[in-house]
Amino acid sequence: MSDRIEAIKAMLVDNPKDVFLLYSLGMEEISAGRLDLAAGALIECITVDQDYLPARIELGKVLRSGGELNQARAAFEGALDLAIRQEDTHAADSIRQQLDALVQ
Repeated sequence: MSDRIEAIKAMLVDNPKDVFLLYSLGMEEISAGRLDLAAGALIECITVDQDYLPARIELGKVLRSGGELNQARAAFEGALDLAIRQEDTHAADSIRQQLDALVQ
């Protein structure tokens, strides 16, 4: 396991609800190729802060990469709804592209 993952996990012991740390853990797990662990960290991040758009987008990507296309679609649709509510047109456009690229 990488030193960065271990360092993030150590910081999470003191701050288990730190959205940035949870997101960072998810991203590091993606880099390490551990999609299940990445998805778990991103889901926890979203549980802590349902409005954290980057975690929702990355969760969709992880699920897509793992072949979980229905779950990926649901994650991207949730991200799109949030982006629209947050009036983030750039993110909304990007998420629409992710949805359009899903093959079922």
